[in-house]
Amino acid sequence: MFEQIKTLSLAMPASVGWLLLLVSFALLLVGFLLGRYFYRPQPIANKSAVLVPESMPWHLLSISHALEALKSHHTVGLTEAEANKRLLLVGVNRLHTEGQKSLLALFSAQFKSLLILILILAAVVAAAIGDIKDGLVIVVVVLINACLGFYQEFQAEHSLATLKKMLELKAKLRRDGCVKQVAAEDLVPGDIILVEAGDKLPADGRILTERALEVDESSLTGESLPVTKQSTPLAHVMLPLAERCNMVYMNTTVTAGHAEILVTATGDHTEIGCLARLLAQAQESDTPLQQQLDSLAKKTPSPCCVGSCQ
Repeated sequence: MFEQIKTLSLAMPASVGWLLLLVSFALLLVGFLLGRYFYRPQPIANKSAVLVPESMPWHLLSISHALEALKSHHTVGLTEAEANKRLLLVGVNRLHTEGQKSLLALFSAQFKSLLILILILAAVVAAAIGDIKDGLVIVVVVLINACLGFYQEFQAEHSLATLKKMLELKAKLRRDGCVKQVAAEDLVPGDIILVEAGDKLPADGRILTERALEVDESSLTGESLPVTKQSTPLAHVMLPLAERCNMVYMNTTVTAGHAEILVTATGDHTEIGCLARLLAQAQESDTPLQQQLDSLAKKTPSPCCVGSCQ
């Protein structure tokens, strides 16, 4: 491929070669700067309104007090009108972490490596000493590499979005006194949800009634064994999540039994949402391979220095 590119460049007039080289160099430099210094994934802003304080000690409250705090009713649940009003207030029941990357962000991310900068400098040095053909070859190779990387990442993002859509959860709940099924994203604090073995919990909640309920909380607490749950209030304030046996949490799984649960928190206000926010705030670090390539690039003599020594 390199020989074919070079053969085509040899048949090209010098003025056209210079023009293509300058345009390509400008594009590469802009891509490098965007990818390395200016592009930062931005978190999607989520509505921060809450119906009750996030520090509410739900595990200490009796069932009647918990229902009263959220203005809900055990046998009736919320009305559709009230649920819609709360949905507008608190937002959808979804974790908001990193915004979806734009096409420009995906393409500019291909220029983050210092090796790319070295290749760009090599193309400039080649042009400066009159070897426009080699400079064009380097530029074309870098652009082809960027296009291939962009295509692979675009396909991966598309596949991930499709998979997320396929895995959208449904929730069985009680509203207006009737049991119905809705998208888990439409849950709001105060809803009464019904769960059974095999269900993934769509929100944080206080257990109202249960029968032989066990929940796998390993995704949140790391506890390998299922936790036996109860509905009675607890006495201690400073209990870790793993010991709040009258509470259930989003993204955990019911392994046995069934229960009725009062939703206390949704979306980013859940315990798993707090964890996701902390992870999103952490600075994104390079992979070990990227770190090794950058280290190699720093140890590689600059083409400018090599050119000046010749």
